[in-house]
Amino acid sequence: MSFSRLARVLPSSSSGIPRYLGLRTMATAPPKKREWLCILPDKPNVQDLRLKVRPTHFAELPPLIEAGKMVVGGAMVDAHPEEGKPLSFRGSMIVVTGETLEEVHQLISSDIYAKSGVWDLEKAQVIPFISAVREPLNKD
Repeated sequence: MSFSRLARVLPSSSSGIPRYLGLRTMATAPPKKREWLCILPDKPNVQDLRLKVRPTHFAELPPLIEAGKMVVGGAMVDAHPEEGKPLSFRGSMIVVTGETLEEVHQLISSDIYAKSGVWDLEKAQVIPFISAVREPLNKD
């Protein structure tokens, strides 16, 4: 769907800008919580370590999700899964909320993947993010 088609089907603000873009005027104060796109590559040769600490990583997620800190996340892989072939992980991608960049770095640093040395934090990217669309991949 093109942007112009999308703009026609979504409600607009008085300025004509589609509301889903979340754009604000100077008169509107920015939200305290902001979203951040975090690209967290794995260090070389840590596949076994990743799999070993993965249950702890998953166990630590529910409180972050419930608090609204973890918006979306998942593994970056070399290829989509194929039956009978093991996954080859490249790292993780997460979208988190936080008021400051320091708060986001603290959240990342306290994850077991960071503490155990799976993620290469020197190569991590943390980018301010504004979501335009949120649509689940699987709707069942």
